[in-house]
Amino acid sequence: MRGYLLKNFKEPPSLVELEKPKPGPGRVLVKVAAAGVCYRDYLALQGFQRVKLPMVPGHEFAGVVEEVGEGVDEFKPGDAVAGMIYEFCGECEFCRTGREYLCRSRKVYGEDLPGAFAEYISADRKSLVKIPPGVSLEAASYAACVLSTVVRGVRKIGVSPGRQILVTGAGGGVGIHAVQIAKAYGARVVAVTSPQKAEYVAKYADHVITGKSFADEVKKLGGADGAVESVGGPTLEQTIRAVNWGGRIALIGNVDPQPTPIALGLLILKEVELLPVLQGGRADLQEALRLLATGAVKPVYTTHSFAELPRLLEETPKASHIGRRVVKIGN
Repeated sequence: MRGYLLKNFKEPPSLVELEKPKPGPGRVLVKVAAAGVCYRDYLALQGFQRVKLPMVPGHEFAGVVEEVGEGVDEFKPGDAVAGMIYEFCGECEFCRTGREYLCRSRKVYGEDLPGAFAEYISADRKSLVKIPPGVSLEAASYAACVLSTVVRGVRKIGVSPGRQILVTGAGGGVGIHAVQIAKAYGARVVAVTSPQKAEYVAKYADHVITGKSFADEVKKLGGADGAVESVGGPTLEQTIRAVNWGGRIALIGNVDPQPTPIALGLLILKEVELLPVLQGGRADLQEALRLLATGAVKPVYTTHSFAELPRLLEETPKASHIGRRVVKIGN
C-alpha cells in the first residue's frame, strides 16, 4: 500500500510503499478514504510530539471497513467508520468513567501507532464509531480531533442558551466549528479572527472582531461568560481579560508549544477558571457525528489530493486557510 513515512524530524514525510496491515484479534482493517491535516501533525513533524520514528503520521481519519479480526462483531466489511485519534485500554478507572483521553495506556495514531496518512490503517474496535447517514467521509475524518474535543470543551465551560461565548481563532479548523457548536447549544458567539477571514466567519457568529487586542471590544458587547481558546499563548491574556468574573475558558489550542506567561492576578481577581481540554472521548465523538448528521453543525473544510500532503504540512503555521484541510486517499 502507499503511505507517507516520517523518517526524521524537520523533514517532510516521504510517499513510499508499505506493508498492508492485517487486523489482529479485536482490531479492524480500515481502507482510509479521507484524513484531516492538523496542527498537531505539524508539531509532530517538528519534533514537539513524542513520535516513535520511523512513523506513518496522521491521526484524523475516516474510511470503510475492509476486514475485521477475531472477536469483532460490531463492525462488518462495508461499514463507514470514523476513528478516534487514539487507542485506549478500556479497563482502567479513566476508561471505565468515560475519560478515555486520560488513559495511561493511551496510544496516539501517527505517534505511537501507524497513522492515517496511508491507504489502510489497523484500528482497535473501541476506537471506531459508525458514521451516521448524511455525514460525508471527509467531514467525519476530523470529527474526533476537532468536533469531539470542542463538544467536550463547551460542556466544560457550561455553554447554554442565553450565555455569550468567545471563540478565538474562529477561522481555523477548531474555531469555525467551535462557533457552530456553541451556537447549536444556544449560546451567542463573539468570534475573533483575522481580517481576511472575517466575512466568512460572520456567516456563523453573532459578532466578529478582528485584531490582536480584542478584550475591550468584547467587553463593549457585555463580556464573555465563557470562552473557547483555540489559539493558545498568542491570545490567552486577551481572552482572560475579555471573560466576565467567574468565567470559564476551555483551553484547546496550543499553536506555540513554548511556555506561555499567564496573568495570575487577573485569574485570581476575577476567579476565572482555565480548563485544559486534551481531547474528546468516544461519547463526545458520537455527539459530534450527531450534530453533523442533524445539520446543526455544517462541516467547513477543503479537500486536497494525497500528493499535496507535504505542502499542506509545510504551510500549516501560516494559518491562511479557513476550516479544516482534508486529503482524499481512497475511493
